[in-house]
Amino acid sequence: MKFENGNILLSQNKYSNYVQIDEEDFLLLSLNEDFQTSKGASSNIFILNDPNGDTEDRVIKICKSPLSQGKNSKTNRFEREIKAFRLAKKHKLRNVIQFFKSGIVEIDNDEFYYFIMEKANDDLASYLVNNKFDFTVNQKLAFCVNILNGIKQLHSIGIYHRDIKHDNILIVNGEFKIGDLGLVKFREKDYNADKTNEKIGPIGWLSPEATNKMLTNQKGIIYSYDCEIDGDSDIFQLGKLFWYVFQGNLPVGQIEIDDYIIGDNEIFKMIFLMLQHKKTRRLKIRDIETLLEPVKIKYGV
Repeated sequence: MKFENGNILLSQNKYSNYVQIDEEDFLLLSLNEDFQTSKGASSNIFILNDPNGDTEDRVIKICKSPLSQGKNSKTNRFEREIKAFRLAKKHKLRNVIQFFKSGIVEIDNDEFYYFIMEKANDDLASYLVNNKFDFTVNQKLAFCVNILNGIKQLHSIGIYHRDIKHDNILIVNGEFKIGDLGLVKFREKDYNADKTNEKIGPIGWLSPEATNKMLTNQKGIIYSYDCEIDGDSDIFQLGKLFWYVFQGNLPVGQIEIDDYIIGDNEIFKMIFLMLQHKKTRRLKIRDIETLLEPVKIKYGV
């Protein structure tokens, strides 16, 4: 195992991939057998395996920036993610992936921040694709309700996710949980961790204000745009995710009811109002819950 070109690379000899945590030896295994490392702009993620079998497999997330390089945007983001997971654990948020502990681990003669969380069985993206989106409307509606609950729980403790997409929703024993808190913003007493024109969130899932920030923030143009990525931005991304859950593509441009394959006008109206360009026209979580009630009754959710 070595640290090379900003990534932690596993050795082909798995017995070279040991790390020591709290004076115990654990084996790092790839989440995907086809790759030595894992995706992530600021971190690498591996399965943390106890070779003695005393504890079940968990997941370890390791910051890509070694402490020898000093504090930087990657370590700052990583520390914020740990803070967010600690808050979620303190408040016992059921629909957020479970956090166990954090610390510093030595790899290839350098030290890195890490934290450990529960291992998911799957993520929403793989789950839907592997099943060819062949679920009933009431099943898909139940998925959306569970995801909404997770975001509502985060908002209730002052955390905005800002990176809502299909592969950041994890499935643990049939329960949907929110994962990857690496781009969060805290409602109270927060400093701005974002760079001036940083792309906050994934391409295809960006809110209008995230796009504004990337294209216009502090560029001295004559127009003024909303570049604040917050809880209302989460609503926009949720609208995209709900649409994706129901029909497997993403809404782009001016959507109409005939673009919506399911054809249910009540569900379409809710998603349409979540996807409004201007924040003041978007639904709040309480509005979404209100609109969902008759739909849940209709589909027996």
